[in-house]
Amino acid sequence: MRCTSEAGAEGGSSKASKLLVLTLFVAPVVLTVLVLVSPWFRQLRATQLERNEQLLQAVESGDIEQVKRVLARGAVVNARTKSGLTALSIAVIRGYDDIALLLIERGASLDARDKSGDRENRHPGNSPVHYAAIYGRTRVLQAMLARGVSPNLRDRNGRTLLMMAAENGHRDTVKLLLERGADPNARSALGDTALDAARRSGDPEILRMIQERL
Repeated sequence: MRCTSEAGAEGGSSKASKLLVLTLFVAPVVLTVLVLVSPWFRQLRATQLERNEQLLQAVESGDIEQVKRVLARGAVVNARTKSGLTALSIAVIRGYDDIALLLIERGASLDARDKSGDRENRHPGNSPVHYAAIYGRTRVLQAMLARGVSPNLRDRNGRTLLMMAAENGHRDTVKLLLERGADPNARSALGDTALDAARRSGDPEILRMIQERL
């Protein structure tokens, strides 16, 4: 009789343990769902999206004071457009160096990739660093390198920052990258080198700088 009682007690304890474990797993999921569908959360999300859009618009227009105000109100520094461009990428592309430097100071991601890559083959798009090299934003790129970005960073086609800057004729950017250790011998996926890129730019000074490093 005693054995039967003990067995029953053990069985009850086991069921209680299973119920407790199940509750611990299910309760957070249920709570999360309830929060996500609540009017409060939807309003909070709508407000956040509006602030993020205001940040992107402020960057697009080059209004650094408005950028500061929107960030102070809680806009996400890494807000993105539908094409995946971050606020920092927009600032770099548009040539708003001061805004770009402000966003970097506020913690903007330097590795956030946009949707310009090849999804099918899982090749990442461009980051703000790639755009800094392509558009010759030397001041901004200097700040990025100071935060640990590799001077030999490549894009989805294996092109280095040096190749991008050289091909687009940005002398100061090429000079900076070479000073920071960019490899002039590196080859892209198609076998191109920085020297090939420099020849395409037609800039004799860039060609000379790269030749001196070979």
